[in-house]
Amino acid sequence: MKIAVIGDSDTVLAFRLAGLEGRVARSAAEVSALIEQLRREDMGLMLITEALVEENRELVEKILLEPGGPLILEIPDFRGPMTRKTGATQRIAALLRR
Repeated sequence: MKIAVIGDSDTVLAFRLAGLEGRVARSAAEVSALIEQLRREDMGLMLITEALVEENRELVEKILLEPGGPLILEIPDFRGPMTRKTGATQRIAALLRR
């Protein structure tokens, strides 16, 4: 299975040192173009930094729902994991626990 990383230059460099293919993206438009390019190259797994996925959430979810498409996993960038906003489900569950 082919694996590729899409992210900022520091994150991509770290994965390249580990032997994985990586592509640097600086904007949301670049991410969508890189994803399409990697899909044509039959990548089985794409690791994309959380910040870039947030900017391209609709495209990523569309690809994940397509049968036979690549698996896309969100990874933290070199600064660490993003803080998550609590969703409606988590807020309701927290209220019910009180």
